[in-house]
Amino acid sequence: MKSRLPVAVAVLLSVVVLAGCDGQPDPRAYPGSESGVSWEEASARFQMTLPPCPVKEFHFDVQPRLTERLAFAFVAPKSCVDEFLKRYGDDPANPTRTWPIGEARPPYDEARPPFDADEMRQFGWTHDPKAKASLYTRLETPYHATFSAFVKSGPEETVYVRSRTSGFPDRSK
Repeated sequence: MKSRLPVAVAVLLSVVVLAGCDGQPDPRAYPGSESGVSWEEASARFQMTLPPCPVKEFHFDVQPRLTERLAFAFVAPKSCVDEFLKRYGDDPANPTRTWPIGEARPPYDEARPPFDADEMRQFGWTHDPKAKASLYTRLETPYHATFSAFVKSGPEETVYVRSRTSGFPDRSK
């Protein structure tokens, strides 16, 4: 009986360690997102939350702490998206860049997407340079993480959000 106890303890410890290493994937996570990290954990890490209204088609991607990337997408009414932008310090009426680009503006490459083309393809995010859209680059969280948001206009707006910096919690309080 003595010889079985160490084996049973070793098996039990192995199961506990393996369970802690790889939690169940969040069904809202994009493929390739950090394994076992839920939206709630990812949003707490960056202090970035979804708008207070119901959203549709929500998905997210978070990468390990060394990479520190958070990206997410959702669809919501314009008033809700505006509230989301204001909550993080950006002005819905004053985007950093708009599409389509008019002739009065400096010559930009209209076809260039607002985020890295490979990432956009990975997440299934689309960009039509001839469709009405806006880019906001001044979103900041209480932890000073900074984000950019690409908003595609429509009856309901499609929003793609991507972290630029991760920020750090203020531990002095």
